[in-house]
Amino acid sequence: MKLNRGFTLAEVLITLSIIGVVAAITIPALVTNVDLDRKQADAVVKKTITAINDATKQIVMLETTSHKMNDVGCANDDCIRDLYGKYLQYTIVCSSGSQDECLDGASATETTSYLDFMTPVYAADPDDKNSGTGVDFSGKSLAILADGTLVGFKYDSTCAMTTKTLVTFEDEAYDIKNTCIAVSLDVNGAKKPNKAGKDRYQFPVGKLGVKITPKKQSTTP
Repeated sequence: MKLNRGFTLAEVLITLSIIGVVAAITIPALVTNVDLDRKQADAVVKKTITAINDATKQIVMLETTSHKMNDVGCANDDCIRDLYGKYLQYTIVCSSGSQDECLDGASATETTSYLDFMTPVYAADPDDKNSGTGVDFSGKSLAILADGTLVGFKYDSTCAMTTKTLVTFEDEAYDIKNTCIAVSLDVNGAKKPNKAGKDRYQFPVGKLGVKITPKKQSTTP
């Protein structure tokens, strides 16, 4: 009669030891990769914010008489995108009515809640951390920067825009008024995940430049 044999205790312990060794090697590497992705995204956001802020300073000094963003002579989003294009390096440009080449099949909008990620915060209501809105590229004039970052511009010459979906790196969200431009970013272009706080971000530009720093928002108009 044939007997069914199970694993011996020694075999089970050896198998568990091998699994433990493999886990000890791979899990930290996976965690590190996640941390690197987060750091890389933050670095691109900071670099892009700095570049747009520098371009804004050039624009208000050289392209206006009042030295304010609401005096650039632009009537639409395409104009403001092209104006920034004089100081930023674009590889592709797309108008608000023809975004396909820049989005390359990616959705222009997505919604996400605060609980879906840690930072940055995108709160529809700064006092309600359970609600939020995603980053919106729809209706914006788009451009691809030399490093592959997708940028979207929405211009309001009255600077009466209220933008609540803002980037912050300190778990804070504010209702900042008197915004001239809402700038959306996707740090890896059309590539996934296309989620707010992971690869998509948004921040405001006021009359005199970017209204936040890469580490702290400002409520100064």
